[in-house]
Amino acid sequence: MAIYFPIHIDGGNRGCEGIAKGTAKLLSLPKEQLFGLCTNARLDKWLGVAASVTLIQKPKVGFFFRVLNKFYIILASFRTKDNFILSKFGYFHSYHSFLKRMKRGDVMLSTGGDMMCYGDNEVIYTNNRAKGHGVKTVLWGCSMGKENLTQRKLETLKKFDLVYARESLSYEFFKSLGLANVVCCPDPAFVLEPERVELPDCFNKGNVIGVNLSNYIVGAFDLNTPFGNEVRRLLDYIFKSTSYQVVLVPHVFWPGQDDRIIAENVQIEYSKYDDRITLLKSEDLNYLQIRYIISQCFAFIGGRTHAAISAYSTCVPTIALGYSIKSRGIAKDLGLPEKYVVDSKHITKDGFLLDAFKDLVDNIHEVRTHLCAIMPEYIGRTKELYSILEKI
Repeated sequence: MAIYFPIHIDGGNRGCEGIAKGTAKLLSLPKEQLFGLCTNARLDKWLGVAASVTLIQKPKVGFFFRVLNKFYIILASFRTKDNFILSKFGYFHSYHSFLKRMKRGDVMLSTGGDMMCYGDNEVIYTNNRAKGHGVKTVLWGCSMGKENLTQRKLETLKKFDLVYARESLSYEFFKSLGLANVVCCPDPAFVLEPERVELPDCFNKGNVIGVNLSNYIVGAFDLNTPFGNEVRRLLDYIFKSTSYQVVLVPHVFWPGQDDRIIAENVQIEYSKYDDRITLLKSEDLNYLQIRYIISQCFAFIGGRTHAAISAYSTCVPTIALGYSIKSRGIAKDLGLPEKYVVDSKHITKDGFLLDAFKDLVDNIHEVRTHLCAIMPEYIGRTKELYSILEKI
């Protein structure tokens, strides 16, 4: 039996690295049985993913497919209902050679966490192709809400042999659709241990607040947005009314959503506090090393789900800057108050992020004690996954 991850992508998003490493650890299988399709195998080897997963380089996009893609973009702007059908040309090019490796008795894990929170995409295509090969398929460590449902997604959900939701709100939604083979376990990245590295100098100057921002959360690559103003209020308070250090922690480096851009702009905006604000060179660190940096923070504010997971798993009191079911669901399952999940898309009042931060700091010891108490049992629930997978 071989296990295939066609939607691993690459560790340019350290969350993809975390899912791959966590999944390999949970399955405890030799890398010769685990195959991940990767858009940047060189990067993933450097990050250490290749130590536990056999990486298959995704085909390069040739001239014909670049032209076809431009045609698709133009046509899709006029015929939005046909986007998925048009995308299948590109999906065939990207996934065909990888998927044809699979044979009856193999298993395909559709990873990616929140891939089903977006439009009809390659999750549907790869599931359909795998089922056509007689391969067992699993929607692995996923989140999804009612607002994300389409008819095509519903049809493909019914085809999966197993749906593994990473939090209970998505689990309850899947059950409401009448899906029978659904389980709920924590995200696979929770099982990973931090890897010790040298800490930035800011950790020698006092308590450090870790901050991870993305353009998805803020709405731009700077703070000149409604939620950006909320972040400003928070940072102004930290620098003017406390002695905390701030470390900015980029977590995704893909074009179009590179966390370093907004982090650099925030650092420039607060340059007069350059002795108290540090931009972590996350691109030089793997997921486990970034987790170690986060684990040493006094508190953490995380926009990226897997950055927040690194904080939770190491018992760092955290505010998740959530905008979807995944953030609310994970916090709920950890027994954390709703006020520690701040919806960046719906600003309830001026200063609502700052209010959440003040509350977290006021209750920091209780929150940390709670996380330390719940985390062993919570992470331990992932042990069920291998036996569940064996049954299919």
